[in-house]
Amino acid sequence: MAKIQAYVSDDVVNKINAIVEQRRAEGARKEDVSSSSVISMLVELGLRVYEAQMERKESPFNQMLFNKTILEAVLKAQFISSKLLAMESMSPHIAGNDKFEFRGMVQNIRDDVKEIVETFFPESGEETDND
Repeated sequence: MAKIQAYVSDDVVNKINAIVEQRRAEGARKEDVSSSSVISMLVELGLRVYEAQMERKESPFNQMLFNKTILEAVLKAQFISSKLLAMESMSPHIAGNDKFEFRGMVQNIRDDVKEIVETFFPESGEETDND
């Protein structure tokens, strides 16, 4: 094993000694728990945390690009659906049927979406009808 010498504050030393005393109070033998073993454990844990943070920074995932891609896909789907709905509502096969009148269908869709969204976000009391 390699030996590393480091200087730490009195507060850090007190916390390490408290961990040693706690482990001994829990039944560990004096030979099993020492300041050195606790410091070694803490250094290893610190290195794991540091490495995990570095991996997160190097992650190829880009949240902003993901959000943009999802927004574009949702908007495309919404515009395509609106145009198809408008075209279909003009079909002579359904002409005169109030159930398939474009304005009525749009309002029905908005009401259905609002009901589903409220099941997931019930505390939302504000009116946001942006479509």
